[in-house]
Amino acid sequence: MDENLRLVILETFSEVFETMFFVFLEPLEEAPGKEEVIGGRFIEAKISYSGGFNGSFLFYFPWELGKNITINFLGVDEDTVVDRQIIDTAAETANMAIGSLLGKLDPGGTASLAIPQTRVLDDFSPEALMGAAGLCMFSTEFGIFWIVGTHA
Repeated sequence: MDENLRLVILETFSEVFETMFFVFLEPLEEAPGKEEVIGGRFIEAKISYSGGFNGSFLFYFPWELGKNITINFLGVDEDTVVDRQIIDTAAETANMAIGSLLGKLDPGGTASLAIPQTRVLDDFSPEALMGAAGLCMFSTEFGIFWIVGTHA
C-alpha cells in the first residue's frame, strides 16, 4: 500500500473512532509478535466502493471492541446491549470510516459505497492476515483492530 494512502487511512480511522466512539486507536507500525496476537470471537465487516476507483475494506473487530463502541455510540448500559446491536454498529463503523476516507480521497464524490456486510467469526485467527497487502493494524484497549484494504 502506498505510504501516503496508509497515512490518510490511519488518520481518518483514528478521527472517526475518537469522535464517534471515544476509543483511541494506536497505529501499529510492525506486526505484533505471536504472543500478542489474540484470536477468538471477532466481527468481520466488509464494505466495497466503486466509482472513480474501486476496492473494498475488511474490518476485523475483536468482540470486546465491538461491544465497547456500541455502548459508547448508542449510549446504552453494558448489561443491556445485545449481539445484533454490536454487529450493526460494526457495519455502521465500516460505513462511517470508509465514507470519511472517500470524502478525503474523492472530494468530487464520484465513488459510492455499497452496503456493509457483517458476520461473526467465533474462532478467528488474525495470524492469517500477517503480510497481507493493504494491512493496517491498530492497538486498542480491547485488542488489536485489523483492517485489510484492496484497491483496483
